[in-house]
Amino acid sequence: MGLTSALFAGLSGMKTNEFTMDVIGHNIANVNTYGFKASKAGFQSQFSNTFSFGSAPTATSGGSNPLQVGTGTMVGGVQRDFGDGAPEVTGIKTNLAIQGQGLFIVERPDGSVGYSRDGNFQFNAENYLITSDGYFLQGFGVDSSFTILEGTLTNLRIPIGEITTASTTTEACFSGNLNADGNDATEQAAAGNQVRPTLYSQTLTDTGAGGPLLTAGTLLTDLDNGSGPVVVDGNIITLAEAVKGGQTLPEETFNVTATSTLGEFLAWLEDVMGINTSSDLPDYTADGVPDPGINISATNDSIEIVGNIGNHNALDLGNQAIKITKGTAAGIPGDSLPFTFTEPSGFSLADVESVRTSFRAYDSLGIPMDIDVTMVMESKTAGGGITWRYFAESSDDSDADRVVGTGTISFDANGNYLEGDNLSITIDREDSGASTPQAITLDFSRLDSYAMTNAISLLSQDGFQAGTLQDYAIGADGVIVGSFDNGLTREMGQVVLATFRNYEGLVVQGDNLWTPGPNSGQAIIKKPSELGAGSISPASLELSNVDLSREFINLIISSTGFSASSRVIQTSDQLLNELMLMTR
Repeated sequence: MGLTSALFAGLSGMKTNEFTMDVIGHNIANVNTYGFKASKAGFQSQFSNTFSFGSAPTATSGGSNPLQVGTGTMVGGVQRDFGDGAPEVTGIKTNLAIQGQGLFIVERPDGSVGYSRDGNFQFNAENYLITSDGYFLQGFGVDSSFTILEGTLTNLRIPIGEITTASTTTEACFSGNLNADGNDATEQAAAGNQVRPTLYSQTLTDTGAGGPLLTAGTLLTDLDNGSGPVVVDGNIITLAEAVKGGQTLPEETFNVTATSTLGEFLAWLEDVMGINTSSDLPDYTADGVPDPGINISATNDSIEIVGNIGNHNALDLGNQAIKITKGTAAGIPGDSLPFTFTEPSGFSLADVESVRTSFRAYDSLGIPMDIDVTMVMESKTAGGGITWRYFAESSDDSDADRVVGTGTISFDANGNYLEGDNLSITIDREDSGASTPQAITLDFSRLDSYAMTNAISLLSQDGFQAGTLQDYAIGADGVIVGSFDNGLTREMGQVVLATFRNYEGLVVQGDNLWTPGPNSGQAIIKKPSELGAGSISPASLELSNVDLSREFINLIISSTGFSASSRVIQTSDQLLNELMLMTR
């Protein structure tokens, strides 16, 4: 009985050490497997034959211990080491390593989910991130506004050179200072000064049936400047060198037909010169200052042009500003001057504090639009405080009218911004293919009004022109940031990690994958570097955590244990042979 037990005990020792050799061999074979976690076999003794349980001490006896003989050993379990492996920098952007807890989440062809520490990802033909076996890397995607959609896993895709995007400008923010030490328009008008630029044309007469007084219905072809007809049917009138506040306005043309009226021409001229005639503009008529606009003069047969307040709204229509650029065979030749405008005798434009800035906005197609903003000091209050008025114009407005909005902003006696009124401008984009009309809110809350030089500029605007994704980078938090060729960067998604309460409870599935086991707990999805999850090391791969020196030592110990157990069997066999010889 005893020798037979020794045989089986030696056999169990050989089997357990053989099992250990399997574990060690598996570790060594995977020493270069990315993300591999080493394992270690643990032994425990088998059942023991109990000959006595022992006895308790008495007054006359010290007691005895149990008398037991073991029957060998068995595998107690295989413990996996989930410690980090050393990161290897590869320089390949799609390679990812995890430092700390967590596993990558991948979707297999059958729709099931696996978990891996192997971050050797690559692109497929559709720019999805996949493993070497074709499994899709999972993470959080983004919506059309490039906002990460947390909570819903999707296959991560980085469409390099494929996705093109643009964003509509909805808000423009300005910063700087508006000089408080200047003249305001209200005070200047009350003092009898002219705060609006004014121009008059030469005297004109109506040679038609309704003449000689001019009316809005007067035909352009019936106008006479004293030297003959001003225009004829087929002429093209061009506004080419008009200057407003020192800035040359874009060139515009008006086609003269046999039915074109003076009223139509004046409305066109008012639009292309960007004269704002909004109903909420201040009324200075009591001070002898006419309202802005282009009309037929009430005192003489001429065209009266009245601009908006402020030095930067001053008008200059020189001799070449309005001319005919195309004539007819029997009519007025090109380059003749149908209208000439000059300031009235003794006119002097009052010095009203103003400043101009420009900014670029974008429509829904990403087409740029240039917008001019002129700030004019409108009034000062007796108790302290200043009101400024803005005039916004754009030649990119689809209709002829340059005016896109006007409103006011106010400051307290300490130069601090208080509030604004009518701070939204509207730009028409008809026939451009973009959404129309486009509203843009102007934010002047970061402006001050101190007694110092005017300095105003665009701080930010939320639109951008069309751009194509050119490059990307993945951060330690797993966020994929795309770089577009228009200079913008946007989030393209986020790599997430799965954590488990007990990583050793995971079940190995091959292909460097694990799946949850009965004792692992369910996967908990976390962002990298949050709530105990590890961080992402981009352009790196995690090496296996196999310690070769330790494995070789364990290999020696296991082989020695195997040999020693075989000696037990050999010795038991010899003793049994000796026992058998006694019967011969």
